[in-house]
Amino acid sequence: MRAVELFCGIGGFAAAVEGTGVRVVAAMDQDEAALATYRLNFPGHGARKVDLERVSAWELTAGGVDLWWLSPPCQPYCERGVRRDLADPRARSLVHILNLAARMSDEALPRHLALENVAGFVGSEAHGRLTEVLSSRGYRLQERLLCPTELGIPSRRPRYYLAASRESLAPAEVLSPLPRQPLAEYLDLLPANGQPAELLLSPAIVERFGAGFRILDPADPDAYTTCFTSGYGRSLTASGAYLRCSDGVRRFSPEEIARLLHFPPSFRFPEEVPLRKRWQLVGNSLSVAAVREVLRALPLPAEEG
Repeated sequence: MRAVELFCGIGGFAAAVEGTGVRVVAAMDQDEAALATYRLNFPGHGARKVDLERVSAWELTAGGVDLWWLSPPCQPYCERGVRRDLADPRARSLVHILNLAARMSDEALPRHLALENVAGFVGSEAHGRLTEVLSSRGYRLQERLLCPTELGIPSRRPRYYLAASRESLAPAEVLSPLPRQPLAEYLDLLPANGQPAELLLSPAIVERFGAGFRILDPADPDAYTTCFTSGYGRSLTASGAYLRCSDGVRRFSPEEIARLLHFPPSFRFPEEVPLRKRWQLVGNSLSVAAVREVLRALPLPAEEG
């Protein structure tokens, strides 16, 4: 099965379909650091810089494509933002792709489509346009809100997911709550003393703003992180959790956040990507485990081996 990964970022969808019969034949984004990270971890997927406000139907379907994955910008629908919806310029790329889908021939359209966005996407004008176009083109739709905590992962990141197919969809399963995995299993193996200086918060910052922080004890079996945003490392509050350590309080490393998102152990960032940019990239990324769960609705090829 041939898939195109749109708004590919650092490759959350690519990680989710590794080891299956789905082959990513093209991956598109505009962020150079995201694409460099993608190419390092998923070589051979054809990751390239594309302006998705102007992408052509041919680029989306060349060679025959079975599945589109979309993770369009979430800022137009974020609860903490202005929520300008379709009036936000960052929504234009999704609207353009939907307009192409509305005009494509039946033969050119992919058989399947899946999409991820923030929970605030539900009920938006963009959400209405998405479901209207897909329903009019004969897709069956399955929508759900899913958080990694439902999968036993100690990280809150509720998101909206859509699985759409021109074939039958597997019935949605009601998940039984899974035992939560210990947060400590996702953390870097750091020495008890000498935490990386770039991760540590100054005592003055903790004293001044600490009451508004979510500071976690790594040994707490019930500890879970809140959603890490692209502003983590830049914004002190409402951007993610912190860890208590022997040297005080520190931020989570980008690699730890990638583990919480269930990227594979081999995942890494290019050396030239600075720390703050790494935080931004993982903050804009996907829960790989949640994507795998959502894709179960589609009639995808069985896992290899």
